[in-house]
Amino acid sequence: MSEVVTRPIQLAGRAPMAEGQESLVFQHPDFLNVLLKVPRRESRHLRNAAKPGLKRYAIWRYRGLINWYREYEEYLALVARSGALPAFLPRLFGFSNTDLGPAFAVERISGPDGTTAPNLQELARAGRIDDHILALIDELFDQLAESGVVTQDINAANIVWSGDPDRLVLIEGLGDRVLIRLRVFWTRARLYRLARDKEELLQKLRDLAPGG
Repeated sequence: MSEVVTRPIQLAGRAPMAEGQESLVFQHPDFLNVLLKVPRRESRHLRNAAKPGLKRYAIWRYRGLINWYREYEEYLALVARSGALPAFLPRLFGFSNTDLGPAFAVERISGPDGTTAPNLQELARAGRIDDHILALIDELFDQLAESGVVTQDINAANIVWSGDPDRLVLIEGLGDRVLIRLRVFWTRARLYRLARDKEELLQKLRDLAPGG
């Protein structure tokens, strides 16, 4: 078997591009358009999976990677409904081995200037939330509502502005954490949550703006 396939990707010593509560995000050392999500060793999901006693089925089966399971499941549901990957999501490239553990390979979204796409939190702090960005936010939430997607964490750091094409992309926050996933079956509950998330997002952007 090729060494390229079997050799772990070397990430130790590299600074992550971004850090979340459950994972670290690294630039792939060989492919500019690929990012690697690696679980934090101290993540809440890994700690919960290691605790003794009975566990929910998904935690027992997927352990510290339960967020990947939720995200991948939602991707599959979206593609099954529409026959294509929605434009508001990055592409998934599968899983890889690294010297820091398993990695989830995803598309790196570029911004209007060709660098890594800025998120809404960064744009707000720079005073760059203008009418154009607000229109893109409206468009994104319309797409989320129409698609049937279930989300768990829509915040300013999880939405980035792509330059080609001009759009907002949700890079984190798919799936549902609860045991009884009501919003999967009840459209009204899902739309209510989306509307609430949008209002909270817009308020957060106002608070982050210079002088906000």
